[in-house]
Amino acid sequence: MGNRELVIEGGLAKQTVYVYGCEASVLQVKGKLNAITLDSCKKMAIVFENLISGFEVVNCQRLEAQCTGACPTFTIDKTDGVQLYLSEASKGAGITTAKSSEMNVLVPGPDGDFAESPLPEQFVSRLVDGKFVTEAVSHLGE
Repeated sequence: MGNRELVIEGGLAKQTVYVYGCEASVLQVKGKLNAITLDSCKKMAIVFENLISGFEVVNCQRLEAQCTGACPTFTIDKTDGVQLYLSEASKGAGITTAKSSEMNVLVPGPDGDFAESPLPEQFVSRLVDGKFVTEAVSHLGE
């Protein structure tokens, strides 16, 4: 049941795409939509153009996502193994993560090659002057 290639085209700006339980598939979304949500998907790849609201991933495993246009926000929740490719237009997007691991963001460089950056999975909080300060845990060798 793997190796499925799905295409959604002609979407409208007020529409949202919600994908549940998709496995071993490639989804291409053409056009400008409000949002895309992937829920409980495994070994999936998605390529999309423009989103008004944002892109959300929840309860997924082994996912590759590529934005070729503009997207203001990316949300990754309870997901393991994400490769997120940003376009030039989405480089300034906000990325919110929670309860997720193995997350990498790839950003296009001036030469057209992608530069890969891992997103932190662990944080440490310390009480400083009566307020908690939270920072990403830094590991040796990074």
